[in-house]
Amino acid sequence: MFVNCKRLGLWALVASCCASVVTTSVQAGDQVGSPTPEPMLTVQERAEASRLLKVMDAALSGESVPSDIRADVNLEFLRAQEGQVYVPFTLRLNPATVGQSVTVYVRLVPAGMVLAQPLDPEPAETDTGRVPVEPPSYPFEDVHFIDDLRLAEEGDYVVQRAFAASAGSYDLYIGVKDSELVETEFEEIRWGVIKRTVEVPDLWNGQLATSTIFVTDRVETIPAPLSPEQQRSDPYAIGSARLVLRDTLEYAKTDSLSFLFFIYNPSLVESKPNVTVEYNFHQRTVSGEEMFNSTTPQTLSAETLPPQLDMTAGHQLSAGQNVPLSAFPEGIFRLEIKITDNELATSILRDVTFTVVGS
Repeated sequence: MFVNCKRLGLWALVASCCASVVTTSVQAGDQVGSPTPEPMLTVQERAEASRLLKVMDAALSGESVPSDIRADVNLEFLRAQEGQVYVPFTLRLNPATVGQSVTVYVRLVPAGMVLAQPLDPEPAETDTGRVPVEPPSYPFEDVHFIDDLRLAEEGDYVVQRAFAASAGSYDLYIGVKDSELVETEFEEIRWGVIKRTVEVPDLWNGQLATSTIFVTDRVETIPAPLSPEQQRSDPYAIGSARLVLRDTLEYAKTDSLSFLFFIYNPSLVESKPNVTVEYNFHQRTVSGEEMFNSTTPQTLSAETLPPQLDMTAGHQLSAGQNVPLSAFPEGIFRLEIKITDNELATSILRDVTFTVVGS
């Protein structure tokens, strides 16, 4: 389970050198640690945040902004605490356009919001009654200073961070500045802003739902609780496990397709669900799709789940499989996952598309 606290505006961060921090640290019994203050920023970090803040404000105002850095972002959704949704994301940066050290600014705003007022406060004037202009607040805002970016299998630099928000429509702005370059008369700073419309799903409305389907390279056991700062830079650490996502959905025949997900809001019988999960593989053909095969359905009920699982106490219900691909021919496949609440006789579908190539 996860918790979110609203970030202070970056205007306040730059002015005061200090901001609150989101944590998702999970204690025993899936309890969540309290938000922890972020350490004081250094002079260099303040300067970096200030430069990037101006570009972010310009983007939100509808102005033309730099596009030196090519980037893309993938988001996942899990249920958090108190009606919130936890959104870890993976930012991919083209290494031809950025160095290995970057500043990343994350700002989430209501969909369609345009920044119409200046952020710099006006000096108070007692004779005219003018007061400082308050900077706007946002559902989420954060800044990260990252060194030694990880190079993914496909050749992109990868940054993983997270935010949390209530269900709804948002615009997500992510600004990236190359921290290795210093602007001079002959060389300009490389930076850019990407904008994505985000529909945060309602995972708290009582209807059968799931998290994102996490396609993993592996799942690692975390031997000890992460510190708040470790958790902040390790957003796919969930409880006592770390999900290491697969960089590509292209597989060799010697690989296995591994995935897991969480199921929310099933009907309960004495704190236990009664859910069936079916996994059907379809192969893309020139004429459409053909059923290829299926794996054994999973039954998640009082008869199959651990006795100590109690969903009324906040325990999470997960499902997933590890499917060897040796019997799959080369081609494009769609895994259809059907989740059925047997008590209500209702079902939902989820999909994962992947490709099998020669070994």
